[in-house]
Amino acid sequence: MRPGVISLLGAGLLPMVAGAAGAADGADAAKDEVFILSYFRGNGETGVFLAASDDGFHFEPLNDDKPVFAPPKWPDQSLTRDPSILFHDGTFHMVWTSNWEGRVFGYASSGDLADWSEPTQVRPFPAELPEDDQPLNVWAPEIHRDPVRGDFFILFSSTTPRELEDGDSPIAHDLDHRSFVVRTKDGGKFSPARLFYDPGYSVIDPVVHPDPANERWVMVAKKELFREDGGKNLRLAFAPASEGKPLEFSDLGDPILGPGSSIRPGEQVEGPSLLRHDGRWLVYADAFTSKHYSCISSEDLEEWKDETDRLDMPPNLRHGTIFKAPRDEVAWLAGED
Repeated sequence: MRPGVISLLGAGLLPMVAGAAGAADGADAAKDEVFILSYFRGNGETGVFLAASDDGFHFEPLNDDKPVFAPPKWPDQSLTRDPSILFHDGTFHMVWTSNWEGRVFGYASSGDLADWSEPTQVRPFPAELPEDDQPLNVWAPEIHRDPVRGDFFILFSSTTPRELEDGDSPIAHDLDHRSFVVRTKDGGKFSPARLFYDPGYSVIDPVVHPDPANERWVMVAKKELFREDGGKNLRLAFAPASEGKPLEFSDLGDPILGPGSSIRPGEQVEGPSLLRHDGRWLVYADAFTSKHYSCISSEDLEEWKDETDRLDMPPNLRHGTIFKAPRDEVAWLAGED
C-alpha cells in the first residue's frame, strides 16, 4: 500500500467536529457521568473486567473484581483481549480481539454492563476477497460513534499477505499492520472493511477524537516498529475538518509517550484511550512491558505532562478502553448519590 494519508470514513463525520463543541465540553461537566475502564488479564482467556472512577485517576473494580463477560467458546477464537466499549442511547456496545490470529473480532451489547447479548463474530473482510487480501489477524477493534450518520465505526489493525510481502516498511512481530474501518447501525450488520490509515509503515491501535476548537480531528496510534526503528511509542496525527471531503490524516508526529519521547522513554506503550476532561486532553496507555498503566495530559496537544503517578488502577490489567457513561446506567453504581 502506498505511503501517505488515507481515510475512507467519508464526509459524514465532518459536521460532527463543528457540532460537537458544546457536547464535548458539556459532557465534561456532567455530574452524573463516571469514567469506566474495561480491561483483560493474562492472555484474555478469563473474560472482560471493569472498574469505575469519578476523577479519571482512581479506579475501583466493579463486580468484586470478577469478569463481567465470559469469553465465547468459539473454535480458535476464545479470547477477550482489548475490550473497547462505548455507551449510546441506553446501550453499551463492546468489541474485542478474539484471538492473536484469525479473520474475525467479537461484538456484544448490554443495557447495564452486567447482562450481555449473545456474542457474535464479525468478519470484516469479505470471504470472496483473494487470499492475498485476507487478514492474518484482526487486532484491537475500537468502537466510535458517528452522530451525523447515526451509526458506529470500528477501527482495527490487520496485516495481509500482500502487505506483508510488499517490502515497504521494517517488520515488527513478523507482521506489517495497516488500520481499517467498518461501520454498523446497531451491531447486527457490518460494512466491509475499508482502509483507514496507511502511513507507509506498521501502525496499530488507532483511536480518534474531534478537536472542535481547531476544526480538526485528532488520532493517537502506536507506531508498531521495533524501538531501533523508532517504534513502540504513541504518536499523534491530525485531519482537517474540510466539509464534504474525506478525512485525510497527516503522518504520525513525534512520540508523545514511550521510546523517543520525553515522558517514560524506557517504557513501551500501546492500546491508547483519548478523552477530553475539564478542558484537558487525557491519553491513557498500557505500558505492557512495565506491567502498569500510564497517563499523560495536555491543554494543547503539544506540551504533555506525565500523570502516571496519580493513577490508582486494579492490578494486572491489560489493554482496554477508558470511556464515560451515565452513572445510573452502570449496574453496580445505579442509584448511588
